[in-house]
Amino acid sequence: MKSITSHSDVHLSLITSYDQFKPLLSLFEKTNKQLSLLGSSIWINTWYSCYWQNNWLLYCFAFYHDDKLVCLAPFYIKKDRSFPYLKTLHFIGQGEPEHKEVALEYLDIYINSGYEETVYPLIINEINKLNFDQLNIKAVFESSYIAKILPQVKGTLTQQLYAQYKVDNTHWQLAQLSKNTRSRINRCKNQLTKLDATVRWLTAEEYDDSWELLKSYHQRRWQNKGKTGAFAALEFNNFHKTLREQDNSTIAMSAVFIEEQPIAIHYYLVSDNTYHFYQSGWDEENFAKLSPGLFLHYWSITNCPKNHYDFMMGGVNNSYKAKFNADARAMLSITVVKNPVKLFLSKVFNKLSLLFSRFIGK
Repeated sequence: MKSITSHSDVHLSLITSYDQFKPLLSLFEKTNKQLSLLGSSIWINTWYSCYWQNNWLLYCFAFYHDDKLVCLAPFYIKKDRSFPYLKTLHFIGQGEPEHKEVALEYLDIYINSGYEETVYPLIINEINKLNFDQLNIKAVFESSYIAKILPQVKGTLTQQLYAQYKVDNTHWQLAQLSKNTRSRINRCKNQLTKLDATVRWLTAEEYDDSWELLKSYHQRRWQNKGKTGAFAALEFNNFHKTLREQDNSTIAMSAVFIEEQPIAIHYYLVSDNTYHFYQSGWDEENFAKLSPGLFLHYWSITNCPKNHYDFMMGGVNNSYKAKFNADARAMLSITVVKNPVKLFLSKVFNKLSLLFSRFIGK
C-alpha cells in the first residue's frame, strides 16, 4: 500500500490523560464510520469509568498530518502493586483483572485509510521507547493494524490462535448444518414444544430483571466448577448496567420461556448490522437434559433483525461455534516479552502469594 505522505510530514502529540484522549476518540469515530462497536467511544469510555486505576499510566500516540488527526494508538501501562512490580503495556479497553474482565474484542489502532505505511514505523518507534516489561494484546484480528506492527517491536513475540465465528443470516439455513447438529436442535425443539415453551426477544423494560436471572444461572454454573465467574465482580455488572442506561439499543436479549419463566437467556451487543453473542445462562438445575442454549442460538439466528450473527472469538479446533456453519476469521492474542527475568519472578511470587493465602485461609 502506497503511503499518502512522508514520515517528516506527520507529527506526534503524546496524550497522557483520558480527558485529552476522549474527544480525539470521538472525533475519529465521527470521521471513520467503519469503527466496530467494541472499539467505539461507548465501550471504551464505559470501560474507563468502571475499571481505570490511578496507578495506571496512559500513553496514547496521536499523529497529525498538518492539523488533521490521522492516527490514534491508545495504550496504557499497568504497574503491579507488589514485587517485582511488573509493568505491562495494554490497549485502553483491556488489561482489567481476569476475574472481572468484560473481554473487549476486535480492538485496534485507529488509522485513516492511506496513512498505514506512513505511521507504522512511527508507532513502532514510540512503543520501543516506552519502559515496560511485557506487552499483552488480546482478541485482535490477524489482519489488524496492531498484528502487523507488533512483530517489529523489540522483545520476544508469542501468539495464540483463535477465530471469529460469524453467520450471514441472509443466506443461512438449518439444512446447512451437520446431521448431528440438526438432530440435536430438532430434538430440543420437540421437547420444548411438549412443554409449551415460547421463545422471543426481550423488551428493554425486561433487561434489568433478566440480567439478574442470567447472572444467577451463569454464576451457578461456574461455581459448580469451583470458579468465581465474571458476574461476581461489581465492575463487570456496573459496566453492563451503564450500557443499558446510556443506550439500550446497543444490547439485546433473547430467552426461552416455560410458564412465563425464562429458562435460558442470551445477551447480545448490537452494532449497525450485527448481533454479537456475548453471554448466556440457563437453568441447569431443572432442565439439565434439555440443552435449550443450542436451540436458542438457532432461534436467534433465524429471527435476528440484523444481517449478521457474530459468535465472537472461539477456539480454532472443536469450537461449538463452528457447528453453525459460521464463517471463520483468524484472530490472535499477542504477547511481547521485553524482560523475561522480571516476568518469571512475577509468576513465582504470584504463585507463592496464592499458596500462602490458601494456607492462611485454612
